[in-house]
Amino acid sequence: MVKPFKLFLILTGLIAVLAAISFLMPREGLKIGSYTFRYPTVDRMMGFDSASHPSSFYLHPELAMLDHLLDSITEGNSLDTSFLWSGVDSIFFAADTVPSQLTDTTISSQPTSTSITVDILKNRLVPIQFPDSSHAALSSFFSALVSGKSNSTQIRVMHYGDSQIEGDRITSFLRLRLQTRFGGTGVGLLHAVPHSYQPGAVYQTASSNWRQILVADLARGAVGHRFGLLGGYSAFTQTKSKQKGGFNEAWIRFERRGKHSNPRNFKQCRIFYGHSDEPFMLSLKYGGKAQDGEMIAPSSSMQQISWEIPQSENTFQLNFKGDESPLVYGVSLESPTGIIVDNIAIRGSSGIDFTRADDKSLREALQLVKPKLVILQFGVNVVPHIVDSYKYYENQMYRQIKAIKMASPSTSVLLIGVSDMSQRREGQYVSYPNIEQIRDAQRQAALRAGAAFWDCYEAMGGNNSMPAWAFATPPLASKDFVHFTLRGSKLIAEMFYSSLMESFREFEANAIKE
Repeated sequence: MVKPFKLFLILTGLIAVLAAISFLMPREGLKIGSYTFRYPTVDRMMGFDSASHPSSFYLHPELAMLDHLLDSITEGNSLDTSFLWSGVDSIFFAADTVPSQLTDTTISSQPTSTSITVDILKNRLVPIQFPDSSHAALSSFFSALVSGKSNSTQIRVMHYGDSQIEGDRITSFLRLRLQTRFGGTGVGLLHAVPHSYQPGAVYQTASSNWRQILVADLARGAVGHRFGLLGGYSAFTQTKSKQKGGFNEAWIRFERRGKHSNPRNFKQCRIFYGHSDEPFMLSLKYGGKAQDGEMIAPSSSMQQISWEIPQSENTFQLNFKGDESPLVYGVSLESPTGIIVDNIAIRGSSGIDFTRADDKSLREALQLVKPKLVILQFGVNVVPHIVDSYKYYENQMYRQIKAIKMASPSTSVLLIGVSDMSQRREGQYVSYPNIEQIRDAQRQAALRAGAAFWDCYEAMGGNNSMPAWAFATPPLASKDFVHFTLRGSKLIAEMFYSSLMESFREFEANAIKE
């Protein structure tokens, strides 16, 4: 039997040998012939890998500056933001438009030794890419803005995406910027069943007997593969009143919230429904009593009904009653004119659900709301599936864009590329090796289909940029190294909006020349 003291000496010696190997082993490993032998270094074994430590990551100086400026917009600081709504209508302004408040002190407060100038900030702008030298891919949307149609009619922007935009992230700031410049109020389309993460301007509740069916979850039995407006629909189930010989009943309640006036000051409520075999009653209630109601006839197609909502009423409710539930495709809280921006998050989706839907239902839906711009933002759910080629994904995304254009020929389409994502490998946070392949596949799909493309990955900083966002103070991305925080979402939205408005400025200038 080995005595405890001898066992201690043996273990100590073994640890010393292993530590010596760790000190001597190169970080990149030892190559012998065609083989590379790797051994964990001391800092990796102890969890102190300097390449993964927060202090090793810094935002690009101009992004840090932009993040600082966004505080002044969103938190009501003393910085004069009037300059934001002129010129290219962006924080990426020309040097001669710098407001006096942007002093050297403001700039030098950022965590960098580099002197940041506004010219550097403007050079950070990542331009929107088009299939050719013209802006034809966005001409439908831009033409409506140039003509001033937002003053007399509704200009709708539908922002589809995966969990990266869930909870109105990115969309909410884009909506605020567009509505501030071009007019419009409201948060746009919402499911009958409230999401876990709701838009800040509206709080929604619903009776417990609603169920939601999404085309993305075909295993759950989507009727007729109807995409509708939100990638699926909702329906209410049987209630106790029906069991007693009455009707099934369900309700949806909305409450205005938030500090920004544009999203919360909607003026009307539009309900999209259809494919009902039996008539049903739909009524509007606020101020403690029913205000309006209609008996709605059976329908084999998508229909809509619209009611005005006084801005003085902070809470209102929709009541449904009938033998059978219609398919409820969504409720839109909006203004009759101006910009309406919908946040349509489909968690887990790779963006290929449009072609899973029935062509007729997609066409019916888009023709009811007549969007001028559809934004697609997908990709993070493709990244973990590493393959040699993403030609298949390029073809899939190409088909999605063509399906949208076929259903609504007057709609412009813009695809936002995948964002950076990191994985921990050998103690370091590094980008997935296939990010750029997926980004390139998306870009090629967009340009082939006659759509525009914006490179989110490049805007973030490119390869291995995600750790800088996650370790920023305050954080701009969560520690899953996939999703943006609300603060990071605002930063991405501002960069995208700036690029969009720069392209609009060029389109407008060319229109004036012609």
